[in-house]
Amino acid sequence: MKSMAIGLAVLFGGYALNMRADEQSTVKRNGKTYSGIVTTVDAKEKTVMVKGILFNKTFNIADNCEFTLGDRKGATLDDLRAGQKVEVGYKDASGVLVANRFAQEELRYSGMVQAIDRNKHTLTLSHRGFHKTFGMPDDCKVVLRGDRRGSFEDVKAGHQVTVVYELPADSPVAREIDQTSVTFVGTLDAIDASARMVKARHFVGNKKFNLAGNCKIVVNGKPGGSLSDLRLGQKLVLSYDEVDGVNVANRIAQAEEVTASEMTEAERQGERVQK
Repeated sequence: MKSMAIGLAVLFGGYALNMRADEQSTVKRNGKTYSGIVTTVDAKEKTVMVKGILFNKTFNIADNCEFTLGDRKGATLDDLRAGQKVEVGYKDASGVLVANRFAQEELRYSGMVQAIDRNKHTLTLSHRGFHKTFGMPDDCKVVLRGDRRGSFEDVKAGHQVTVVYELPADSPVAREIDQTSVTFVGTLDAIDASARMVKARHFVGNKKFNLAGNCKIVVNGKPGGSLSDLRLGQKLVLSYDEVDGVNVANRIAQAEEVTASEMTEAERQGERVQK
């Protein structure tokens, strides 16, 4: 009997040890992910609250937590801010959420520039009949075709752009504006209103452009013009995208609208050839 009792004690003791070991290994293996918008960052307490579709979750930051935030190298908790969308890698230790990885997920929105208010620092895009307005802080980056750095002056009504944004307090704020349309500066040679087509000449030869359905024609600095407002011989600035060899114009304006950074390398080379 005594030996049986000892055997049972050893058996149950071993079982309990195995259970604790299994619990610990489960915690180690129990890697989960959660996606949402950062609402609060408490660097002192090393906690971050993330708002998901239905719930908020508060994460404790592990000592070895990794942060992948955009193009920042060696990012830390100090680089995390409210409004960023992130995927969190974490472990659930009996209800205590321990985060070991934060990876930023870019929020992007593409559309046509409907309005830009430099005084109010707002940018409004339209897409398929819907409008979305973004805050436009001073440190918002503007990226032009060929990864050239631009400015707010390079973003005009009618341009097709993609905005990388964040959602602090559920309000969209632009962090980067990609304006990648090609710019062509030339003299208007032909207009076909029925086909919604124009041709423009630049030094040698001409270029044909088909107007997009939402193409903005800017007259005297204001969008809302029509093809009938254009005159043969005018010097124009056309913004367009090349789609399988077809030039689709999204904005036409008088030449004085152009900025130096809008000029493409091909245009600058053309000017040098002419000289």
